[in-house]
Amino acid sequence: MKIGGRFLFGIAMGVLLGAILGVLLVNLFQEQLCPSTLCINKASVVPIADRGYFPAVHRELQRAQQSIHIVAFEMKYYEDYQDSNQNRIVEALVDAHERGVDVRIIVDEYSKENNAYEFLREKGILIRYDSEAVTTHSKLIIIDGKVVILGSTNFSYYGLEKNHEANILVDAENVAEYFEGYFEELWPIRQP
Repeated sequence: MKIGGRFLFGIAMGVLLGAILGVLLVNLFQEQLCPSTLCINKASVVPIADRGYFPAVHRELQRAQQSIHIVAFEMKYYEDYQDSNQNRIVEALVDAHERGVDVRIIVDEYSKENNAYEFLREKGILIRYDSEAVTTHSKLIIIDGKVVILGSTNFSYYGLEKNHEANILVDAENVAEYFEGYFEELWPIRQP
């Protein structure tokens, strides 16, 4: 059985019109569909993939004025590769700390090789390992109580330079407030 071009065009147009109608209805009935405080009704949501992660995160870290709170599976620092993107992120955290930004970080203790933990502690940054009873697999950054960067990218060579990764940057105070609460719940788990 051969499918004609008109038939496929009709299906494509139906899918497109259905998507447009769906977006219009969701926007029209947003309050009824999503009354919770986590709805990101008027938020800026920016998708970030692959090599777009480093410039977006680096820019936001440099803009931070009050706080940077991070929960991450791993954070690497490579002494032999001073100009690497992962080192530039670690250095942006140090720069933020030096200009008075509250920088606090939770990392998983599992990933200790080439870990930025000691480097950041020596620079005066509050960084803690997670509990031994749980793996912290999050990749979460909260900046100034309004910007959240969340996704799959680890702060490592492979995460920033090689892997396919998917992330979003959300500029919404209510979303940041939710994740700040999550961060504060995790923060006391283990002393440095």
